Amino acid sequence: MKRFLLTLAACAIPAIAAAQAWPDKPLKVVVPFGPGGSSDLMARLLQKTIEDEKLLPQPMAIVNVKGHFSIGSQQVKNAAPDGTNFLVLHLALLSGEVVDPSKGVSYRDYEPVAMTGGFCLHHIVRDDAPYKTLDDLVKAAKAKPKSILFGVNIGALNHLGGGFLEQATGAQFRFVQIGGGSANYAALKGSQTQTTMLSSSEYSNYKSGGMRSLAFTGPARLDSEPNVPTTKELGLGYEFCINNYWFAPKGTPKAAIDGMANALEKAMKSPALRKVQIEERASTVEFLKGDAFKKNLDDTFKAVEPIAKTLVSGK
Repeated sequence: MKRFLLTLAACAIPAIAAAQAWPDKPLKVVVPFGPGGSSDLMARLLQKTIEDEKLLPQPMAIVNVKGHFSIGSQQVKNAAPDGTNFLVLHLALLSGEVVDPSKGVSYRDYEPVAMTGGFCLHHIVRDDAPYKTLDDLVKAAKAKPKSILFGVNIGALNHLGGGFLEQATGAQFRFVQIGGGSANYAALKGSQTQTTMLSSSEYSNYKSGGMRSLAFTGPARLDSEPNVPTTKELGLGYEFCINNYWFAPKGTPKAAIDGMANALEKAMKSPALRKVQIEERASTVEFLKGDAFKKNLDDTFKAVEPIAKTLVSGK
């Protein structure tokens, strides 16, 4: 009997080791937007940092899925929970379930992994637009309700940001489904829309292409854009900044959740990454995982749900 028990124990050791040896396959990270947006830029910066600093023994592939963010999100929701599939998204996953439940995605459908910094947004128009200030844009939208086309990804951050502006001013825009940051830049440049919102990093990339910022939704003016006022300065009474979230399919092993979270945490402490995020992209480097991240998700959902409901009702 003793020999039999020892044999069982010996057989169990390789199985335990295999279960703990995460990752043993390449990783796939879905960004449910086209390339060039803030979530994509952040995911690729983390990918590069993790690979440069050899924080994981397997490669990490970033996969862009264009269109409404729910398309890529559904792919990860339905993917195998084997520790190789991940989703990078932001507030859209929280507000989207309120704005359009038919898309069938909620942050509760996933295993939360980590929060990796964030970004604030610009209200932008074309250089040749008649609106010289945000007040000009608001007055035009109030004079002719729903006449100004506001490019968004329905239920996502630019849509929610437009909702904050409507609620603060009484303006009414006509929100048009376009997509993520790069798609909205193209639509605005091509005169398909008249305004949209872009993150600081997106605006930095695209402003030379004929864009102009009317206001910044962060807590203070950016050193890189000293002439752009904040929404608070303009008396609108709100800030609107977004965090990047990492998720995995429900049922993903804890070893994979913790392993990815720990790798991301180490990457976020990299001086090179922090320099890019803070100095070049005017973005934040706050990191959360575990229970603190779960609480942040729940608290954020409670905060954005009322605004998201106004987008549904059209009030």
